[in-house]
Amino acid sequence: MNILKRHFWQVFHLACFLTAVLSGAELLPVIDIWSGREQSLAVPKACSWALVAEHGRELFSGSSQGEVTVNLPALAPGAQTSLNLFINGRKEARVRIWSPKILVGLTVKFAEPEGRLAMELRKHGLKTLAAAEICVVEGVGGDEQAVVTFCFPDKRDFPMPISGDWQEISLHHTKKGGCLSVLYDEREQVADCRGSLGYVRLQKEKRRYYLFSPDFDLYSIDNVLLLKAVLEEKKP
Repeated sequence: MNILKRHFWQVFHLACFLTAVLSGAELLPVIDIWSGREQSLAVPKACSWALVAEHGRELFSGSSQGEVTVNLPALAPGAQTSLNLFINGRKEARVRIWSPKILVGLTVKFAEPEGRLAMELRKHGLKTLAAAEICVVEGVGGDEQAVVTFCFPDKRDFPMPISGDWQEISLHHTKKGGCLSVLYDEREQVADCRGSLGYVRLQKEKRRYYLFSPDFDLYSIDNVLLLKAVLEEKKP
């Protein structure tokens, strides 16, 4: 019995140790940046820093006054890699580096003739397909037959009544913030740009409509990663 007890506690302590180690790794913040363009990383003032590959090779290092600027070679379309950020010799974050063509392999269709928005999305590797289930519109409206609609309105489109018999209206903040708001009364809901929401999601059964803030920046890595996540939900 004593041997069994001792064995139990040894296994228990080992499990606690492994859990703590794994939890510590998961708790490291993740910083997403583009490759192929100049990017800034916020670090403490008067510190030494280093970007180290997963296998331990130090690729970049220096001393900082509060900001580090890096310009990594562009990765192949769809590629991603990671580096570890060390501050004063201690690993403080994981830096995920993304290809400029982050949306390669994903497709949408446009509700109107392709303009500025299409050009920006194409730069990220997004392709057009007439049979795509996701429809992109620059203003109000869209294809009512589309399973998913991305709406990128301009400020002049607001206030915007939320029409249709949607079963669910959910409000979302994003890392980069936004200016959307939704006003409710007994008769209708109206979207406006006097708040701090990044996007509003409307849903009825399988149909979803994403209304993005008019200041939604498609050069922001965080915003493009959000689009990637939603697009991949409907990837064939």
